[in-house]
Amino acid sequence: MSDDYLATGFHSVDASTRTAVYTQCPDLLDSLPYFKTYKARSDALLDPRAGQTVLEVGCGLGEDARRLADLVAPHGRVIGIDRSRRLLAEARARTSPTTGPAFLQADARALPFAQACVDRCRIDRALQHIPQPQQVIRELAHVLRPGGQLLAYDNDWGTFTLSSSLHTATDIVQARWANAFANPWIGRDLTRYMLDAGFHAVLVEPSVSLIRDFALADRVYNLSETLARAIRDGAVSPTTAEAWRVEQALLSRTGGFLCSLTAYTVVGTR
Repeated sequence: MSDDYLATGFHSVDASTRTAVYTQCPDLLDSLPYFKTYKARSDALLDPRAGQTVLEVGCGLGEDARRLADLVAPHGRVIGIDRSRRLLAEARARTSPTTGPAFLQADARALPFAQACVDRCRIDRALQHIPQPQQVIRELAHVLRPGGQLLAYDNDWGTFTLSSSLHTATDIVQARWANAFANPWIGRDLTRYMLDAGFHAVLVEPSVSLIRDFALADRVYNLSETLARAIRDGAVSPTTAEAWRVEQALLSRTGGFLCSLTAYTVVGTR
């Protein structure tokens, strides 16, 4: 059983001996149509313009920061920050040193920037992992110029669902995965956190990710690992767990598998 559990591990990637786990996951997600669609929509909503300064918080491997750098070129600037030095090293390795964004190791709850120094901020699926998410949003409000915009996208793990006839086992898998996150309800909380931080003209858009293949959902949501942990803790018997796995694999083969999650894109103006 791996200790590299995606629901908890992204907050402390550098403590892991298996960094590849945390590079393969975002690479997989970036390849999926749903993620391409919502990121294109986020670009349209944030509307970064040539010459602006953009801050990408929780930048990870830097894919979104590189895309934003293209949108603010030729005279704009994108800064990607992340807690993990290992992910930042990989981001730099994938980025042109002359035309790409700059990357900086920093804690999003205590940003090393002056007040009112950036035009746009973006944070994508990072707040689900960070304790004290309200502090992050207040920090982003502090560094934004008047009229600047923050776009936050994050999941609402209270909406995570799997189809199954084995309701008790499914409830356990859903709840254990969802509650492993530092902030499982962050998607639904984003709007009030932004209002509390002084943002106005707040726009909210929900979107639903739907996966119809068990093997893919297992890679994205650590289903087998979650089930293994439930067996270890005595919450599910090995017999029930095996029946659940068999059922999910059968549903996947016959078209009945369904795994869904609602996320929210929230944009506010400073």
